[in-house]
Amino acid sequence: MTTMTKTSGVSDTRHGSDAFALSGYRGRALVNAAETWFTAATECQREMFGFVSMRLGKDGETAREMMVCKNPTDVAAIQSRWVEETLRDYNAEMTKLMTICAKSVNGESGPKG
Repeated sequence: MTTMTKTSGVSDTRHGSDAFALSGYRGRALVNAAETWFTAATECQREMFGFVSMRLGKDGETAREMMVCKNPTDVAAIQSRWVEETLRDYNAEMTKLMTICAKSVNGESGPKG
């Protein structure tokens, strides 16, 4: 009587390729890609936290200005200025975030001063 042990080709292949995947050029490329992605993600997150903080400050100041207005014309002027400034700020923020991502893709990623 002959007994055969059942093995999974997928399991054998996976275990055999793990050592290869993390060694040599391909492994280093994978590690470099992960480091680049984490650096860019961290930089984007830091940028967004700063942006949200700045916008909340401006929004609060605008609300305070509007609460002391005596007439609707002044409120409308403040609100109009707020809309324009908000759009400008969001546009500038998107440009910053796209620059971070583009630098990451081009291999120029790194912490800003």
